[in-house]
Amino acid sequence: MNEIDEGDDESFALPPMVGKIGEGNIEWVSLEAIDFELLGYFLSCHLIIEHYLDSFLKSFYPNLKWKKAKLSFAQKIDLLTTMWVSDDKHDSIPALKHMNSLRNKISHRVNFSLSMDDLQPMVYFLNGISERALHLPTPLRILRVFTTMVCVSFAGNISRRARGVP
Repeated sequence: MNEIDEGDDESFALPPMVGKIGEGNIEWVSLEAIDFELLGYFLSCHLIIEHYLDSFLKSFYPNLKWKKAKLSFAQKIDLLTTMWVSDDKHDSIPALKHMNSLRNKISHRVNFSLSMDDLQPMVYFLNGISERALHLPTPLRILRVFTTMVCVSFAGNISRRARGVP
């Protein structure tokens, strides 16, 4: 066994990033503070919401060639904007757009960290649809509740379409 394959298999360690270079020196930036579990969960939430969004759109237009169109998440949300009639209180579209902007940041910045502030548009949506004050103390809880509520909303609409209920 050599040094490359030794170490803790339970950690999410990555090599450091190259920081400032100059005057014969190089700065190495550690990535140890990144919560890879949270970022992975966030990306999984985004993917499951996109799955429900795809199914919702297909339930309205089943004969379109959806795979061939290769629509981005943002383009699908733009289509949803014309179909999803809702008042501001129950409108998940701003939070979905914000979620997608966070996903783009995660995808292009290896040192991106999610904060409670980053998730406020999701909290705003959840508080708007709730009849009582919600206890959302962590990013994981916010993501879980937001993802569940958005998917439930899509699922209800998909189910009504499948049963022929307007």
